[in-house]
Amino acid sequence: MKLKNYFLLAASVAIGGLVGCSPADEHVLKSVERPAEIKDGKLIDSRDGNEYSVTLIDGLYWMAENLRYADSTSMKNLKGNSWCHEDDKKCTKYGRLYSWTAAMDLDKKFLSTYGARTSGSNIQGVCPAGWHLPSPSEWQNLMQYVDLNNNGEGSGTSLKSIKTWDESDKVPAPTNRFGFNALASGRRNNDGETFLSTGQIAFFWAAKEKDAGTAYGLQLRNDVELLQEGNFYKDHGLSVRCVVSSYNARVTGALDSSFIDEIPHNYGTLKIDGQSYRTIEIKGVTWMADNMNLDVKGSHCYNDDNKNCEKYGRLYTYEAAKSVCPDGWTLPSSSVFTSLAGTALSNVHLRSTTGWSDKASKGLNSWGFDAKAAGGRESSGYFDLKTSAYFWLSNATEENNALAAWINYYSIPSAVLRSTSDEFSVRCIKAE
Repeated sequence: MKLKNYFLLAASVAIGGLVGCSPADEHVLKSVERPAEIKDGKLIDSRDGNEYSVTLIDGLYWMAENLRYADSTSMKNLKGNSWCHEDDKKCTKYGRLYSWTAAMDLDKKFLSTYGARTSGSNIQGVCPAGWHLPSPSEWQNLMQYVDLNNNGEGSGTSLKSIKTWDESDKVPAPTNRFGFNALASGRRNNDGETFLSTGQIAFFWAAKEKDAGTAYGLQLRNDVELLQEGNFYKDHGLSVRCVVSSYNARVTGALDSSFIDEIPHNYGTLKIDGQSYRTIEIKGVTWMADNMNLDVKGSHCYNDDNKNCEKYGRLYTYEAAKSVCPDGWTLPSSSVFTSLAGTALSNVHLRSTTGWSDKASKGLNSWGFDAKAAGGRESSGYFDLKTSAYFWLSNATEENNALAAWINYYSIPSAVLRSTSDEFSVRCIKAE
């Protein structure tokens, strides 16, 4: 799925984004002017040295922590408009809470004055150099992408951090499936004295106002599964996450993917001839989460090495593949695979986190499918170990050819027509 181009900016923003209700009220919003620097999965804010983890979601790099910038000497619009939740120690864990004008780097008179005439795109605001405050459309595209790629769980469940949210029997536990790591950072109320509790709620600003007193934002609750849109008083204190398009970022080194290991997948177990295989339900279908490793005629280990069978499972001809699924299980059809693949970027969610070449890059295994790059075998020999995974499908289009699912390092999974004498991996699904 290709979403809208994030870096096509309105002309008004490209020249600085004039705002104000009259010439006397003019104020210049700072737009992003240079690429963001990301090194080894970290953003280092050159203004104060603070370091932030970064995650990549659908072509956008998002901060995976809340902003902590507080220098009101260098940025005068922060003075009296950013806070820690009750005490300074909370800022280290949860980041600062900002009024909307502080987040946008606007004079505080705009807390109660309508006139920020901006498209809401590419506004740097309080963000580090090269980064910007997310626009409403960027938040909406994030929600849309998450909803399409999170195996049916609520967008809030997918985005919440694992450890900072109070438990609720109304919703599933957070999964942090995309590394966004939304913290339960609470809110400073506009009465100037009270806070909404950490552990139960979080709010984030977007770069657009609704009217004189309110602006666009997002909300998460510990007892609600969704990331919810809303409009909030500009003088509330909300969290800030900054973002940059992958086209406008200079990236060196690998992103931190440790969050992947904490995603709960709730695997089941299937016993076949003394061997255990994990199972996982994805989009209403129960799949084997390991490649079949049953030794039958018409099957081989890659390069005839038994160690490869232990790691990747066996490779089967089409006829052999049809015989190895246990009672109550079957080969998936092309339509079932299409449903699994779903969206254009699902390869990264299907691939395992290990065993793929540098060119392929590690997958996210977001859904627990754990596709191993087991390669294949044809008459001329073995091929594509560590760069591709092939799985036989039940569709035989003619006598000597059948369809195989193909997962590689490109964005889009596909089905390819292969000779039935070729050998590929087998993943069985539970028969309906």
